[in-house]
Amino acid sequence: MHFSLSASNRFLATPTDFYAPFSVAVIANDKYHYLDFKHPSFIKEYSPTTTVTGRPKYYSLLDDTAFEVSPIPDANYTVEVHYLHKPTSLTSGSDSGTTVLSTDYPEALLYGTLVEAAVFLKETPDVIGNFEVRFKEALARMKNLSEGRKQRDEYRYDSLRQGVS
Repeated sequence: MHFSLSASNRFLATPTDFYAPFSVAVIANDKYHYLDFKHPSFIKEYSPTTTVTGRPKYYSLLDDTAFEVSPIPDANYTVEVHYLHKPTSLTSGSDSGTTVLSTDYPEALLYGTLVEAAVFLKETPDVIGNFEVRFKEALARMKNLSEGRKQRDEYRYDSLRQGVS
């Protein structure tokens, strides 16, 4: 998604559906310059005053609503942000009665429903336990697919994928 970064403004608002960043690139002279993700303390150390300007090289998450870039932009730039987004709802964009769960993760939906149904029907603990085990396995696969995808880029290995427990 493209955004505008204005000169002398070190902050860039995150999209409303933003969850986590994948990459941020400044587009200058038809070339993509990917910014390095850094801790906010690094940004403060790198350009502690408002006199350090140039094409941004680094970015951090200031909070849930903004990125902070450094050095401070010396001109207006177009920025391309790739990010993990929060869906507006399970059925967003679908009038057909399908959901993200029913189309992408049907086993998680099935076993979650079976656990609730088994509790409601007062099934034996071993039946409920069997459904719960399968539900947790389906959740682990879902977590692996959604959070673990593309967590490393080809140049840096500083963002290691967390194990699924």
